[in-house]
Amino acid sequence: MAHAADDPARPYREPAPNYLRQFAEDDAKVFVLERFDANGRLVTRSVDKVSGAVSIDSAIDRTIAGQKIRLRGLTGCPTEKVIYNRRQSWSCLDAVRDYAGTIYNKRASVILCKTLVLLPDDDQALPSSCFALVGGQGEPFRIVNDDDSMVFLGLAVIDRTPGGLSRRPDLEGTQALSQSMGFQNAE
Repeated sequence: MAHAADDPARPYREPAPNYLRQFAEDDAKVFVLERFDANGRLVTRSVDKVSGAVSIDSAIDRTIAGQKIRLRGLTGCPTEKVIYNRRQSWSCLDAVRDYAGTIYNKRASVILCKTLVLLPDDDQALPSSCFALVGGQGEPFRIVNDDDSMVFLGLAVIDRTPGGLSRRPDLEGTQALSQSMGFQNAE
């Protein structure tokens, strides 16, 4: 439980590598879930070891340490086939599992997901923004922003309100850059 006013945690904002490094444990992957109130204050933080693989259930759904997570404000797999690695036509789900599975299961030492204080139904995923700390052993530490990566790779798109407004204005630039660089669907 964290209530410190000087805590550097901020809702949904990408954290610095040093922020995530404080949760790292030797020879263990760690899952940190931070919950924020409507005013952006950190209300609770849980820190759990990840004993099994992170399940990549879809382009926007993950199961981490038993917690169902859905990347907030995104719609996954806009087409069945996508261009992956800018050259190859892949099934969207296969591309997601290749990329996200590698990040979560082979490279990440700390996984941080941020959400509001919500209590979804038991079978519903928690809408979150997720970040993974990768690096170490001679490689610089850096953050992989899962929301941003899925949009950049063309594996997810920004969801819209019924009035057409973006549910993720923070990722509009990423989506435009993705399209300009050739990470668009293969159909």
